Amino acid sequence: MPVEREQIETRIAETLGEVGSVLDVGAGNCRLVRFLAQEVAQEAVGIDINGRADYERLAGEFDGGVRSARCLEMDARHMDGLEDDRFDAVVSTHALHEIADPDAGLREMRRVLKEGGILLIADFARGETRWNERYFTPAEVEAMLRRAGFAEIDVQKVAGEPFMFATATKWAGGHGPV
Repeated sequence: MPVEREQIETRIAETLGEVGSVLDVGAGNCRLVRFLAQEVAQEAVGIDINGRADYERLAGEFDGGVRSARCLEMDARHMDGLEDDRFDAVVSTHALHEIADPDAGLREMRRVLKEGGILLIADFARGETRWNERYFTPAEVEAMLRRAGFAEIDVQKVAGEPFMFATATKWAGGHGPV
């Protein structure tokens, strides 16, 4: 049985708990950003290389409340519009395999994370054959996360499915809390 959206959302909520701010990299239509703003974070921001018409509507959905959500057209490899150490968490679902240079994308994700911030990736694993795209093995994802400077890396393939979840933490020097 394929990994469903609800399973991914549950995993995100359980892993992150309640955070102040979260970035969704590869946000697509910003559906997950809405969930993040409603269930996980005070502020949810989504980026996607392909702008969508509903980005503008999303910005007003949480006005007047404690939580905010917005989406921006931005390349994961060059998140120049986002400050260093900006987010408590970064998530990326069904997107790592889409980033033209995943190493550069992961370095940018680490850059915008606060010290101690958590990255969660949910993506197809090699073995998936949809759309003739390139997918990574869990070992390849672990190596990419190490190269990007992450620590506390955990990559788990979903049993019986060509899908994986990966988590990692940003620490100075990539070694854990000092």
